[in-house]
Amino acid sequence: MGSRRLNVVSYLGSQPLFKDMSAPELARIAAASTVRRLSRGEELFHAGQSCEGLYLVIDGMIKLYAKVPSGHEKVIEVIGAGGCVSESLMFSEGAHSVNASVLFDVQLLVVPKDLLVHEIEHNAGLAMRMLTGLSRRMNGLVKDIEAVTLHSGVKRVVDYLLHSPVVGEAQNTEQDVTVSLPASKGTIASLLSVTPEHFSRILHDLQAHGLISVERRHIHILDAQRLASYA
Repeated sequence: MGSRRLNVVSYLGSQPLFKDMSAPELARIAAASTVRRLSRGEELFHAGQSCEGLYLVIDGMIKLYAKVPSGHEKVIEVIGAGGCVSESLMFSEGAHSVNASVLFDVQLLVVPKDLLVHEIEHNAGLAMRMLTGLSRRMNGLVKDIEAVTLHSGVKRVVDYLLHSPVVGEAQNTEQDVTVSLPASKGTIASLLSVTPEHFSRILHDLQAHGLISVERRHIHILDAQRLASYA
């Protein structure tokens, strides 16, 4: 979106969550919503803080993470343009259980919680789309738990690379595919529950076996089929 003025009604209508809503409904939500811009490193919210609404990521990137008193962080999720944050709290009075900070300068649309709850109560389609999104995210978190408890660090890294949207059908071809890491290697390592050192060793090992080549955040997959069978 850059510095252009955002047409909030048009933006809402383009989002899967609000599709099929009437122009008056979209205008009502837009009128109560606010656009917020935050810079890299700024905090969107902290664990224990009450939820003000639904955050739609227009551009930029948000990191959801847990933090212990020692300062150690565990990245839970990285959310980019088109994603949203805090859906689960629309249905409860609970506070945020994780922290959220900005990885890359972000522009957000904040839809007030009270308004969204009111719309959900009167719009079955919106409620079902919200529940579908929650179900998808829960299934993703369950898979993450399964991967951490049952799979090796190597397999987690390989699966992360192969499940990147840009890989797609390339697993069935011999073409070279490039996966660009959406955040720093340290952030991705935390997301995959490996140490940065272990992550680097895994990438080095995969490179030594001729499966990938690494150029900063760009991972070139040289043979997707062999990579898939390696782990």
